[in-house]
Amino acid sequence: MQFIKKYWLSTSILITIIGLLITYAVKPSLFDFILKPSQRTIYERNFKDSPEKLLRWNNLLSNAVKDQVVVNNSIAEQVVTSNEKPFTAGYLINLKLGEVLMSTVDLQDSWILEARNLSGDLLQDAQLKNNALVLNYTPNKDIKIRVILQAKLETESQTEFKIYTAPQYDFPVAGKGNSAIQSFWGASRGGGSRKHEGNDVFAPKGHPVVAITYGTVSSIRNRGLGGKQVWVKDYDNGYLHYYAHLDDWIVKEGDMVWSGDTLGYVGNTGNAKNTPPHLHFGIYKNGSAVDPKPFIWRTQVPENTITLPQLINPRANGFAANLRTEPSSSSDILQDVKTAPVTIIGNTGNWYHVRTSAGLSGYMHKSVLVEK
Repeated sequence: MQFIKKYWLSTSILITIIGLLITYAVKPSLFDFILKPSQRTIYERNFKDSPEKLLRWNNLLSNAVKDQVVVNNSIAEQVVTSNEKPFTAGYLINLKLGEVLMSTVDLQDSWILEARNLSGDLLQDAQLKNNALVLNYTPNKDIKIRVILQAKLETESQTEFKIYTAPQYDFPVAGKGNSAIQSFWGASRGGGSRKHEGNDVFAPKGHPVVAITYGTVSSIRNRGLGGKQVWVKDYDNGYLHYYAHLDDWIVKEGDMVWSGDTLGYVGNTGNAKNTPPHLHFGIYKNGSAVDPKPFIWRTQVPENTITLPQLINPRANGFAANLRTEPSSSSDILQDVKTAPVTIIGNTGNWYHVRTSAGLSGYMHKSVLVEK
């Protein structure tokens, strides 16, 4: 009894820790609100007593993380999975600083959707939104990633799957869009002595210039090359937004602004006095200018694709039966499949997404596939 009294605190802590460990081993879901496990981790709990299913599941992932399929800007694909032939695929995409990766798949209960780096580490997994799985990943640098879509085992499903990019911010000139940008990052300035560190958005004098996200007006200036300027601090991401050549401003330092709030008006002050009115828009990260185009360039969500016939036992016909990295005849060839059998896992437009018996994934035009 004297021992317990002397060490009651450490004993209580030890007992509590042991109790928590036992509880976690028996019912790990009780700790999900703290540990925030990925959707994959949660699903894999179903295999606790089925090591053969877990092995099959992990082998499918191993195929996907080796795939060399490439997404150029966007893709919409019909994907199909079955108990005998579970869907798994990886899609490589290059992201620029300022772009947001978006990916969606319907029938959310049947799928795992996630973004991984090229080493296979998880960057972000999809979340349920409006009866679909939605993947939303914002990089902090230019990066190549792999989107992984994997069907849960023992499911039958055919659904629409999309990958595309969106700008991180709204557009800085009210009512305008991509076509209003007529001078881009890197253009020659000062007779070749310097490079353009922004985008020039042309609009009539007096047209509203607006905030592109929530932030605080950090500085207002009337000097130098930029003439009348407004600087806005985006505290969520640490960027400074630079609005220059303004005809005038209607905000003051310290003002909090939201996306769409008018900051001032298009003009041609500073070194733009001999040019048509326009906004010079720039973004600065850690004191250095970065290309603002990916942050504001409007993109389109790809439309749903057509559905091609599902061949039962497809094989290549032997005539230019090339497996390609993209659904395009100009894309890189992964392999000449010759007359080998393949498994159809989806389609986009007139191209089938297939996987060979060796596990290689790519696209083949519908004209080179026939029934055995």
